[in-house]
Amino acid sequence: MAPYVSRINQIDAAELDVEIYKLLKNETKDIARYSAPGKFDKWQAEIDIALKFFIWKFSLQRGNSTFGQRLLNLHYANLNQKKAVLYLLLTVLPQYIKDKLANENLSAHGDTAYRLKSLVDRISNVISLLQLINLLFFLHRGIQSRVIELLLGLSTQSITTNKPRNIGYSYMTRELLWHGLMELFTVGIPMINFHYLKHTLQKLWRRKKKQQDIKLLPTMNLSTKCAYCEENPILPSHAGCQHIFCYYCLKAHFTAMNMFHCPKCDVKLYTENMERYTVATCTSNDTVLSLKGPT
Repeated sequence: MAPYVSRINQIDAAELDVEIYKLLKNETKDIARYSAPGKFDKWQAEIDIALKFFIWKFSLQRGNSTFGQRLLNLHYANLNQKKAVLYLLLTVLPQYIKDKLANENLSAHGDTAYRLKSLVDRISNVISLLQLINLLFFLHRGIQSRVIELLLGLSTQSITTNKPRNIGYSYMTRELLWHGLMELFTVGIPMINFHYLKHTLQKLWRRKKKQQDIKLLPTMNLSTKCAYCEENPILPSHAGCQHIFCYYCLKAHFTAMNMFHCPKCDVKLYTENMERYTVATCTSNDTVLSLKGPT
């Protein structure tokens, strides 16, 4: 059984081959830019053939891998000279015919040229459809990412399949430090009472307010906001001062500590005083809420 080659490596090798060809093509265009306008345009199809030939000559003809495969340590396991020549012809000729028909003036050649162009376009559409179908099969099977590989029966293998992986000392040190820090944070962060720290810092920067001896009943109207999150209260609750909290804002604090200071009036709030409210009476624009009882 042939060694497994990952799908991503095969796709990357095909993309690298395309990018190498585009890079060389752009270089030739830069050279042609300093010549007379249109002088190289009519020879563009032949220039493309020459570029693909040189790429093939220095890759598949001299070895068993394309440049993209060589960069990723891949090669064709069953490539011979006959298949290499067929690879070149199937890669070059269809695109050359299509480019020549696209650049030629077909009106001077009669209906035969139009029929030939129509035939070439249909064949090109069929090839594109085959490439799509082959891609779907490739994603399922993991072999032969390109149609030309399927037609020639080429299979991709890794050159370094049995080569041991070398891991440097510095890399292992970084990994050990990173995992050690992750374990420290995972164990230590849940033990930190962030609510207590937040209120302690707020007390240092906030002027201490004088607590009132008279217990004020909380009131709520359409403009009332949660004393902690400054949003419309969800399941309005309170715990001993005139300010309203969201149920979950207040419950989260009491889960972390049994007592904390109201962020608005600095009154000490205790977990046993936490209560919920329901609408009792409505007067003019204000909605007065009365005590329902502890939940």
